[in-house]
Order: sequence, then C-alpha cells, then structure tokens
Amino acid sequence: MADYEIVAVRQAGGNMRTHHVDAVQVGTSLFLVDQIIDWISDGTHRFWVHFGNEEVDVIVRQNESSGQPYLTTKGGGFPPVILLTLPRA
Repeated sequence: MADYEIVAVRQAGGNMRTHHVDAVQVGTSLFLVDQIIDWISDGTHRFWVHFGNEEVDVIVRQNESSGQPYLTTKGGGFPPVILLTLPRA
C-alpha cells in the first residue's frame, strides 16, 4: 500500500458553497473522488492531509440520507471540514 498526500480539492460544479468534493489533487495529478474511494475501500492506497502539525487519514463514510460514499477525515463527518480547508484545484 502506498501513501499519498491530498494537497487540494475540487468542489462539485464549481459552487464554492457546496460541501461536495468531486476530485482531489495528489502531487500534480487530479483524481476523481470515486477513484480515491475505490482505492481506499480496496486497501490499495492510503491518503492523508496535513492539518496543523499532523497527518490526518482520509477515510470513506456513507452519507446517512443518500447512502452514497464520500471522503472525509478520520474523526470527521459530513461536511468534510478538513478537506474543505485545502486549496482549490
């Protein structure tokens, strides 16, 4: 399993008020959230973000109302507050 830092996010539809992230940037590459969800769920890769002075794991959770998977951080929920503090891709 390889570890990767998520350095930026792209929000769905370009609407800065939405809480939905549709892609993340790792290095200089942009990946759709569905691909990241698959890699995390399969145990293929680990993703994390810098928050303060810590590495915080990015995890997959299910939205209670829709049942759809989404990315958040360990200890976080919806909206994915820590991910939303990252720069925009």
